[in-house]
Amino acid sequence: MRIFKRRRSVDPIGEFWGWWNDTGARQVADAIARKDPSSTSAVLAEHVNAIHGGLDWELGPGLHAKHTLVVTAAGDPATRAVARRWLRAAPPSDQLWEYADLRRPSPEVTIQFEGMPPVVSDDALVAIDPDERAAAVHVGVHHPVFPQLSEDARRRITFLLLDLSLGEEMTETWIGAVETLIDRPAEGRPISELLPTVAKFAAGFTTEDGDPTWRLLEGVIDGQRLIATTEVPLRSIRLPHLDTHVGVTIEYPAGREDGLPDAEMLDQLRDLEDHLTNRLGDSGRLLAHETIAGARTLHYYVDGSTPAPAQLQAATTGWPHGEVSLRTTQDPGWHNLAHLGS
Repeated sequence: MRIFKRRRSVDPIGEFWGWWNDTGARQVADAIARKDPSSTSAVLAEHVNAIHGGLDWELGPGLHAKHTLVVTAAGDPATRAVARRWLRAAPPSDQLWEYADLRRPSPEVTIQFEGMPPVVSDDALVAIDPDERAAAVHVGVHHPVFPQLSEDARRRITFLLLDLSLGEEMTETWIGAVETLIDRPAEGRPISELLPTVAKFAAGFTTEDGDPTWRLLEGVIDGQRLIATTEVPLRSIRLPHLDTHVGVTIEYPAGREDGLPDAEMLDQLRDLEDHLTNRLGDSGRLLAHETIAGARTLHYYVDGSTPAPAQLQAATTGWPHGEVSLRTTQDPGWHNLAHLGS
């Protein structure tokens, strides 16, 4: 006779979608139709918070469906993976509902906070400074009401204006330094011009197939030549579910005086790289590699909720030319790639 029962493992994302499919989608849609969406706010917030307390949510019109439900990490890299896993578990969109984990552009709105004057988004001006080296567009944002606001309020509205103009993904991927401008900039442009300008800039870092471009870097460390290649830009919001860094360091016999591999060894290193990448499938991605003094380090980012790190470990056996070591760390912000630039 069993005395103790094994506790059921709780999957909060699965429970959210179970509730949503059973009753939630219909209840929220009915509340919107009655022009009373706040009547379901508490229960929706309860189910979202059960997934993670750091998530935000909002409702709005859909692009292809009548409504959209957005559950977002609100700019916190540590929570983006949870929001993306929520989205990846979502049911297919239909005529009534579609889903997103990042806020979309919503231009031509009026921002109204209690105790503050209204902020009409179209009245904002921007100074735009594209930076090819950093793979980022630096911006200054001015609004006529800024002189009336505190520094904290100006900063808050500045970032809200950027999100409204570009959407959360484009803002965090392509916007670099941000300055809040109290005075009207001499070369200020309407904020409506920011989206096409940033989109054109981003296209310069995108291949014809829609993939990111790669950048070659060279340097010298302790007298040793270093060669590195990276995807551009290296920003975690592009693949937020890949929250775990796995550095795979492969030793090889240096065939050249500068410590880099000769042509034959380079082919073998690439073959191993392809083998590791294929084993991962869509559970991970190679984002950069560095080669110096008889060692090549492959920088993979993987979904930490999958067996991807163990798959990489198993796939490295059999390398005949030296030791292969793996180092795995949680890194939702991709800080382990900060030394490689953008």
